[in-house]
Amino acid sequence: MSNYNKQTKELTQIIDAEFWKEPQGVAVDYDDLRFLYVPDHVATFIVAQMARKVYRYQVNNISTKEQITHAIMITMGGLLPGVMLHDHLAWTLNKNIPAIDFGTMGVKFYAGPGAPLDKPTIIRPLSIDVKDKIVGVVEDLVDLGGTAQFVAEYLAKEKGAKKIVLIAPYLKSTGVMETMEVLFYGHVPKDTWIITPREKVETLIKRVPYWRDNGASIQACEANLRKIGYPPYLTDVYLRPTYERG
Repeated sequence: MSNYNKQTKELTQIIDAEFWKEPQGVAVDYDDLRFLYVPDHVATFIVAQMARKVYRYQVNNISTKEQITHAIMITMGGLLPGVMLHDHLAWTLNKNIPAIDFGTMGVKFYAGPGAPLDKPTIIRPLSIDVKDKIVGVVEDLVDLGGTAQFVAEYLAKEKGAKKIVLIAPYLKSTGVMETMEVLFYGHVPKDTWIITPREKVETLIKRVPYWRDNGASIQACEANLRKIGYPPYLTDVYLRPTYERG
């Protein structure tokens, strides 16, 4: 096998799909949260499975015409899964299934790991018209469902969307399924912080000072990051300046 083939070889053959449907994070010292590190290739695999769920939804609704025609990526979390879903869903090979038009909307509900704000806030306006449309709302994780419910009500009442379908790789709570249709891949426990590929550095920068302030040495912080799954190319660059920052 050439070096090119080695470097570009898909890693899907080593993914345990069943594990990632009900993944368990790891506990670390100096923290009450558990952490689940999602590698890039796993995130790509999960989104591909999500795209298949959306496709099946579209097929099941050919006769009803209640198919998703627009998708809103909720920033920041929904951007990465949304962009990857775009690769699958922004065009179609089936004349009975519409290509999906993607847009964005910025909503903030968390200050950091385990720190929800009092209520969601719109920080970037909706970028596309969704009036009278069936809209997929893309998030990376549904925790308490507050952001999803807030966005669904806003799109329906303020922007005239006909119907909302939530699309998210993971749910922490199933309560949101009582108020809207949800397409998802798996569940994670409520005490687990999912570290997606778009927030690896962000989580490190926010959590290392927390461990330090609770008595962890820089060596203990490094051990935590290694246990979580952080690679050296990230810890070698970010750990020390983060730990030493006032």
